[in-house]
Amino acid sequence: MKRRVFSLFCLLCVCTAFLTGCWDQRELNKIALVMALGLDKTKGKEEYHVSYEVVNPTEISGKTGTGRTTPITVYSSSGSTIFEALRNGADESPRQLMISHTNVIIVGEELAKEGIHGILDFFERDDEGRLTSNLLIARNTKAEEVLKTLTPIEKVPALAIKGKLDTMVQKLSKGYSVELDEVIRGVLKKGGGPVISGVQLIEGAKSGSKESAIKTATPATVIKISGLGMLKGGKLVGWLNDGAARGAAVINNKLRGSSVSIDCKQNKNGLSIEVRRSKATIKTNIGNHIPTIQLFVKQEGSIGQIFCAIDLKKSKEIRKLEKKWAKETRKEVQKAIVQAQRKHTDIFGFGEALERANKQKWKEVEKDWGDIFAESKVEVHVETRIRRPGMRSIPYLFETE
Repeated sequence: MKRRVFSLFCLLCVCTAFLTGCWDQRELNKIALVMALGLDKTKGKEEYHVSYEVVNPTEISGKTGTGRTTPITVYSSSGSTIFEALRNGADESPRQLMISHTNVIIVGEELAKEGIHGILDFFERDDEGRLTSNLLIARNTKAEEVLKTLTPIEKVPALAIKGKLDTMVQKLSKGYSVELDEVIRGVLKKGGGPVISGVQLIEGAKSGSKESAIKTATPATVIKISGLGMLKGGKLVGWLNDGAARGAAVINNKLRGSSVSIDCKQNKNGLSIEVRRSKATIKTNIGNHIPTIQLFVKQEGSIGQIFCAIDLKKSKEIRKLEKKWAKETRKEVQKAIVQAQRKHTDIFGFGEALERANKQKWKEVEKDWGDIFAESKVEVHVETRIRRPGMRSIPYLFETE
C-alpha cells in the first residue's frame, strides 16, 4: 500500500513538470493589437517605413465608445529592415505591439515596384506573423495613407478593407483575395509570379484621416479595392483592371460571383447576367519550342435584369444570349492573357500545366519560360449556360410592345 502511494506521488510530481504556466504570457493591458500593417519606402533613404494600425480598445468596446479619440491610432517607424523598423516602433507606442492579429498587409506601390522579397522573408520567418493575412498593394498612394483613412460602418479600417475585399470577391470578382502564403508560392514560379489585389483611395487622402470625414452621409475619402497587380521576379510590373482583372480570376478559378452585361436587341448592355459558377481547365501541347495552350471555360448563371422585350421561354432566345455571354467572357480572358504576355509574366500557371503534361519538354523551356510564354498561342474556348431566368420568364416590356 505504501509502495502504491509512493508511486502515485512520484507520478504526480512528474506530471506537474508538464503543467507549468505560460512562461511567455503577456497581459492584455500591456499589448497593442495591430490590425493592419503598411509598408512603404522611406523617401530618399534605403529604409522601410512601417505603419501600424492599432485598435483603441475603449473606443470599440460596447455599443458606443468614449468619443475622446478615434477607434484606431496609426504609429510609424523606420529601419533598414522590417524587423528593425518594428523594434524601433517601441519608442512611440505605450504598449508592446503584437502583429499576430494582423488582418491585412498593405504595400505601397513604389515599394512593390522595387520588390517584395524582403517583405515575404520577414513574415515567413517571424513567429508572430500570420501567413493567412491578406496582402494588398496601395495604388497611386502610400500604404500609410490607406491605414489612416477612417471608415464608416466598420470602426476599424483594417476590418473594413477585409470586408470590402471579401464582398468584391463574392459579388464582382474583378480581382480576388490573396494571402501571404499564396504570394510566397507564387514568386517561386518560373517565368511568372502571383497577382495581388490593389487598394485605392478615392478623393482626398488627407481629409480621410479626420474623424469628421465619416460623420457625413458621403465620406470624404473612400477606400476601394481596385485591380490586380501583376508580379514578376517579386516586383510589380503592371496592373489588370476591370474586365481584364475578371478574366484573370476566371483563368485562375478564383471567380466566385459576378455580373456580366451583354447587348439585348438594340439596347447596348441591356441585359445583365449573374455568374454563379465558373470552372477553367488548361491543356498544353508543345512543338517547335513554342507551346500551344488550350483554355476551356465553363460558366453557369442566371438573368439579373432585362431592358428589352425578349421571350425567355424560347430556348433559341436563351441560346443567343449564351453565345453573347460566351463572347464577352472570351474577350475578357483574352485581354488578361495579352496584357500578361506583354509583361512576359505567366500569372496563370500555364507553365505548371506544361510541366505536369510533359516534364521533359518543360526542362527544355523552363529557363526562358517568361519569353516563351509571351510568344505562346492561347486558344480560349468558352461554354456558358443560363440556368434560371429569374422570377419572371417574360418581361413586362414584352407585353407592352
